[in-house]
Order: sequence, then structure tokens, then C-alpha cells
Amino acid sequence: MFLNIKIKEARLEKRMTQKELANRLTSLNRKTSNTAIANWESGLNSPDVETLQLICKILDKDGNYFFDNNTPDNICASNMIISKYGENVEELLNNYARLNDLGKKKANENIKDLTKISEYVRGK
Repeated sequence: MFLNIKIKEARLEKRMTQKELANRLTSLNRKTSNTAIANWESGLNSPDVETLQLICKILDKDGNYFFDNNTPDNICASNMIISKYGENVEELLNNYARLNDLGKKKANENIKDLTKISEYVRGK
């Protein structure tokens, strides 16, 4: 799972609202708003390391909880993605994630163009 999902999962497990988590962080001298929490949980951005350490304390989670991607579900999903899209899918996704909106649009156009060329299409 991704960090944003793990933060939300841990917060909900503690039955805390985003506002309550923000208040707890603020009380520990890490001024935070519920909007910041919402942005972390939606994946728009991520907390810095020091803030994440405080989140671990507040939510009673070890730091590994937020970064352990070796759960059976994740391993199964990862293997399924690799078998369907190939070994270099992770590199492709990482490169794509680095692009801005214009770059992503251009990448999608290039991929569509490549699929029209039989030399590049599987099974042809």
C-alpha cells in the first residue's frame, strides 16, 4: 500500500478525524491543518520525516508500518502487474510520475502512436 493509504488507515483505526490528528501534531509543535492531512491522505503530497515520526507516535505505529510493501496482497498485485505489463513497468511508472501534465499528455500521445505500428505491438 502507498503511504497516503497507510496514514488514513492508521488514523481511522484510532478513530481519529483529520482535524484531531492535525491538533495532536500541532500540540507537539508541528503546526498542521486538517487540509494538510487531507492532502497527505489523497496523495497530493507527503509529510516530512519528522512529521511522520510524530504520526507514528500518535497513531501507535512503527515506521515500518507505513513503508512495508511486502504484504501478501501487495506481492500478489505486484506479480500480477508484472506478468501483465512486463518487468520494466515499475521504471515506466516512476518515469511517468515525474512528468508534469503536459509531459503526461505527450507520453500518452506517443504510446498511442506506437500502438499503431505493428512492429511494436504484441502478437502481430
